[in-house]
Amino acid sequence: MVDFSKYYRSYKYMQDMLKSDFTHNYIEEALKDGDEGKDSISGKTNEKVIDMDWVIAIEETLPYIQKAIDEQESFAIYENRVLLTLIHKALMFVDDKYSKMKDVPNDSYNNITMNRHLELNQQKLDFSVNYVNENHESLAEDLDVEDIESLSDFDRIRRIRQGLNECLATPLMKEIAKEPQVKPPLTQTNLLKENPNFKKAVELWNFLDTYKKQGFELIGEEYNGKMTDENKEDVYLAMEFQHFMMSITTNPALRKMLQEKYEEENALAKEEADRPEKVKEIREREKQILDLNSEIKSLKITLDQKEQQILTLKGQISALQDELDNTKNELKETKLKLLEAQKEIERLKEETEKLTAEITELKETLENERESHAKQVEQMNADFAEKTRIAEENFANQLSAKQKEFDDAQTAHNEYVTKLNTDNANKIAELNTNHSNEVAQLKSDYENRIDTINKENATATANLKSDYEGQLTSMKADYTSQIKNYEKQIADINAENAKNVKELNDNHAKEIKTITKESEKRMADFEKETTKKMNDTIADVKKKAKDEVRQAEKTAKEKIAEAKGENKLFKKKKEVFEAAYAAGSVGLMAMLAEKYASEGRTDFADHLVSATAAIRAIMIAPTPKGITLTMYTHGSAKLLKLYAGVTRYDVAIGDTVSSFGGVEGQPVFISFAGVGSEVADEIAGKIKETADCKVTVSQNRRIQSTGIIGIYFCGE
Repeated sequence: MVDFSKYYRSYKYMQDMLKSDFTHNYIEEALKDGDEGKDSISGKTNEKVIDMDWVIAIEETLPYIQKAIDEQESFAIYENRVLLTLIHKALMFVDDKYSKMKDVPNDSYNNITMNRHLELNQQKLDFSVNYVNENHESLAEDLDVEDIESLSDFDRIRRIRQGLNECLATPLMKEIAKEPQVKPPLTQTNLLKENPNFKKAVELWNFLDTYKKQGFELIGEEYNGKMTDENKEDVYLAMEFQHFMMSITTNPALRKMLQEKYEEENALAKEEADRPEKVKEIREREKQILDLNSEIKSLKITLDQKEQQILTLKGQISALQDELDNTKNELKETKLKLLEAQKEIERLKEETEKLTAEITELKETLENERESHAKQVEQMNADFAEKTRIAEENFANQLSAKQKEFDDAQTAHNEYVTKLNTDNANKIAELNTNHSNEVAQLKSDYENRIDTINKENATATANLKSDYEGQLTSMKADYTSQIKNYEKQIADINAENAKNVKELNDNHAKEIKTITKESEKRMADFEKETTKKMNDTIADVKKKAKDEVRQAEKTAKEKIAEAKGENKLFKKKKEVFEAAYAAGSVGLMAMLAEKYASEGRTDFADHLVSATAAIRAIMIAPTPKGITLTMYTHGSAKLLKLYAGVTRYDVAIGDTVSSFGGVEGQPVFISFAGVGSEVADEIAGKIKETADCKVTVSQNRRIQSTGIIGIYFCGE
């Protein structure tokens, strides 16, 4: 691959040098304006872009490694192990990149086309680019060549890889192949420091250790015909440089002048380098002043040329635009009337919304009544629940009281039985204690007595149990009867509540149904009436608007026809206005340049370029109908006033000064042709008096005119 390093450096230097250059920006804008959308870049790029720094570093060191190997009589010395380690290190470095690139094709075909036709002032330029680049890489069969530049970049990688493997195959490297490799850092022996072959080997060692870049890029790109802005700007720069080269080729005087200036600048730079610092500063300031003065002169010429180009490109003038604007204003008035009609529609809509609000309010009233009824039902349910709670509480209390009576009776019975048992036990214990010696004799009596007592006890117990069970049965009967009564009362209350709730719900539903029907009927009647009113109003408004639009169009046509007649008078002055505008603009730019220079601005050239867009001119000129007062702005004209039947220029002075505003303290340039200077001087005096501006009056001898005065200034 060719080495474009210096080309790229020159390319970046040229970009920086020309960034703020007026000629460069001027031509580049013209090239952009000439873009018709036909530029194209097509084809594909499959390429291995290799950083040749590492390739060259290994290439240059390989002969030294080979010499170092050839010069040794000893084998396993430290320096030879350094060589072995370096060869392995370099081979791993190369193989890592070779393995990633070996299967990637280098196959490219690209075609770039671009054509431009420019008209720069009086100069016509044609550029045509048809660039074809075709590259089909094939691997070289023989890598052992004297001129390595004849090999491709990838073949050179193959060549150094082959050379490194050949070094490993030498008897010396084979002999020490099993020796331990050297680990960094290297020990700087005398042989490594002083022997030129080993010194180069150490340099490559250090280079490989510090090289951290990938070392190559694999590019796979297809172009479908569309050219990016960046692509175009690169071609524009080539076209501009081509234009420059052709210009000095066909214009020896220009080449000579540029060469002399180049030599002067070089000599001045050399002289400055030899001078003391103070003299250098003075010289530099003088050079800046000379450059600025030269730039001012160049800008005056360039601005003149640019204005000519602007006038050539923007020659579409039409005073009819004002009349069209008036027609647009009348149409706006018609639209305002339509808006008024829409306001009427909005008013009707507001009435509709009010009625809708009333209906909403009525619905809210019904909803409130519904909520009130619901609250009544809820209160009745609460009352019923409270009554039920009280009844259940009373029943529970009574049941609790009865249960307590039963529990008390049961407790008393148990206590009585316990007492009987205790008494019996006490009596038995007493008999046992008192008559223990008479047990045998009284056993029969005692047993009889025991039987009697047991019978009595059984009878008493049976009687008590019978009484208790009778009382319990009676109590249960009473409780069951009371529960049935309570249940019947609850059922009666529930039935009564259900009846009342149903009656309330039925009445409420009837009321809601009646109110809803009335509301729906009122709403339907209102909507029907409102819709009819709205339709009638809209139809009436549309009819009136249509009539007004028709009348406005008729009036507009009449005014357009009238304006066309007046426009013919203005068009006759077009060429004169253009010529006067061009000369006056240059004069105004010269005044601005002088003003910016006096203010010490270092970037006034940029201000001058931006100021061209703000140039305004008020032209006073005669027509068959009378004196015209016209505002002229970069190819666009606006008729300010026509003084019908008037031939004296001084009638326009007052209106001229009143139209001239917002530029206090700025330069003003006045030119006149075909008339006396008195009116121009009088206008200048008025402007100085009212706006405090520096005014220059100049006769324009370059145009032949029946009479024209131009007042030039930079406005908003």
